[in-house]
Amino acid sequence: MLKPAITLITINYNNVNGLRKTIESVKALICRDYEYIVVDGGSTDGSLDIIKTNSGIITKYISEKDNGIYDAINKGIKLAEGSLIGLVHSGDTILPDALTGLKELHETHPDSVLYGALKTSRNGVFDSVWGWNADLLPRQMIPHLAAFVPKQVYAEYGDYDLNYKIAADYECFLRFYKKGVPFIFIDKIICDFDLGGISQRTSDAETEKEVIAIKQKYGVYKEPTKMESLKKAVKRFLKHMR
Repeated sequence: MLKPAITLITINYNNVNGLRKTIESVKALICRDYEYIVVDGGSTDGSLDIIKTNSGIITKYISEKDNGIYDAINKGIKLAEGSLIGLVHSGDTILPDALTGLKELHETHPDSVLYGALKTSRNGVFDSVWGWNADLLPRQMIPHLAAFVPKQVYAEYGDYDLNYKIAADYECFLRFYKKGVPFIFIDKIICDFDLGGISQRTSDAETEKEVIAIKQKYGVYKEPTKMESLKKAVKRFLKHMR
């Protein structure tokens, strides 16, 4: 049996309605050359019933206690058989044409991270589109759920460092970037991201503390200018006004 070109991983914990929405979006994908893995953290809200009901689309699943979202993602990576790995978290939706053309691009650039943009929504209402050049990684993370990473890149350079509870995705991608892994932009929106997720519920101070530590680790930290500090303050103010 041929291995799938792409592995999609969904992590979930007690988010039965969000999981149902995410699975429905995977069912609507135009490209069918993928496997779908769900990593559940031992939910007690009926999520496991939803997983079992959708065994026709879910290739593999596990349901057990984990040590947070990045531990769950690492478990999914270990189970993956596809040579290119993407994420769509419970509550988010992958767009129907997200995988179209990825296999071909991956075949010509097998060692590259492929990334696009993502749409964000709040309470089901469109909020904004996020996307920027990966060369800005020393300053900020690219949209994580719009990126597809070759399994070989994870094998060679490591997966998500569980010492970081909030920004392990940033540490991982900055690590890849500093190691010289190529990043190739895909000119499309990959998914619809729910702004009610864990990273949005974490305080700005907690997030910034981890991000600064990561930048210092890789020698890219710079003290913010007065203008940059002012922009951050305005951004925080606007966020709390919503």
